[in-house]
Amino acid sequence: MIQIQRYCEWLLELKERVNQAVKGPQIDGIALAVHEGHIIRKLRDRRGIILCAKYPDMQVKGAADAFSTDNQVLLFLLEKVPSGQQTDEDELLHYQLMQRLMTALRERLWDGNLLCDESIRLTTDLTIEWEYDIFGGWNGLSVSFKLEDFD
Repeated sequence: MIQIQRYCEWLLELKERVNQAVKGPQIDGIALAVHEGHIIRKLRDRRGIILCAKYPDMQVKGAADAFSTDNQVLLFLLEKVPSGQQTDEDELLHYQLMQRLMTALRERLWDGNLLCDESIRLTTDLTIEWEYDIFGGWNGLSVSFKLEDFD
């Protein structure tokens, strides 16, 4: 099981690594919550581009003397956008910016530097989805994947 404090530190490190890789608008902060519904409260008064995450769900495999854990990770890269106030072109440009940031995030996930720990590895493909008007008016992209760790 990934220690939740270390997971939060990893999110901050991931944000910084993505920001170092891109020019222009960058990720302004993170929001970590127990579940997706809790993220709404975490984002209430926030501004800018936020890397959001829910605590990873876990599936333990094996037996007491030899086991591993699959950690289901779900990250959101979002920005608050006033509903109905963007032209089609503005919306396209916004999603293009978010796509550029998600591409940098994807590359950081693939580079093998996960939690600075060799006992943790990416075990699935990344599933990246477009997000519109979630958590009370936030748009962007999400990515889900599994991390396996050995305790």
